[in-house]
Amino acid sequence: MRLSPPILALSILSACSTSPTEEQGTTVPVQPVAETPIVWTGYYDGIRPRGKDSATTVQLWVRSDSTFIIRQRTGDDDTLATGAIGTWRVVQVAGASASGLLSIQYGGDPPDHYQRTDKGLVFVDVNGGVEVVQDRVLERLAGELQDEISRMKVSGTFSYMADAMSFQPCGSRFSWPCAGGEQWTDEGEVLGSLNTAELERHYLRSVKQGGDPWVIEVECSMAMGPAMEGDGADEYLFIHRVLAEIDACP
Repeated sequence: MRLSPPILALSILSACSTSPTEEQGTTVPVQPVAETPIVWTGYYDGIRPRGKDSATTVQLWVRSDSTFIIRQRTGDDDTLATGAIGTWRVVQVAGASASGLLSIQYGGDPPDHYQRTDKGLVFVDVNGGVEVVQDRVLERLAGELQDEISRMKVSGTFSYMADAMSFQPCGSRFSWPCAGGEQWTDEGEVLGSLNTAELERHYLRSVKQGGDPWVIEVECSMAMGPAMEGDGADEYLFIHRVLAEIDACP
């Protein structure tokens, strides 16, 4: 039997509107799987070989406020660690992991780059290509870091104005309130430190007039202290000793 044109058109429309059967299958749009974001923040610790018979102990705090603190010590535990404070960021480097590399820069040297792994941070050499250096791993330690950061040698600019002291480490965009290390009794009493009055006198003897910047290398520690304004607490940089005056930050 032949179908007339109207009936034929209705049949076609009916077939087009029919739901697909299991045999026909369905086309379901595929949703992209969201990648788990990498958590860069944390406390990392490791040993970096330096030649045949020596190594450098490295402690790195990658903090949620975009700052980092690094302490490095070559030799025995009695050696004063060299420290630096700066700002970290994640950068994309051709040939490296798609998730990017952690970039930290301190002093006048090029930045260090690290790739995040399950163990922690692995140093990546990006000069002339991308090479993962397996013997330079900083393991991520579990647990929360305490508020105190032990003594280290840091260079920066000390300022004293309107009865307020501050210290801006070389390579950092931020300044910290500071005081004499004796104010931090946990370490100040043990080994002896400048108190705040002595630090003030030292500053005034070293600059032409109050308020001038004073670029120095200091032995310092970091811990919480009373807020500069209002209640609460701020992170302080406590200066135990002034080691040297320097012309400028590198």
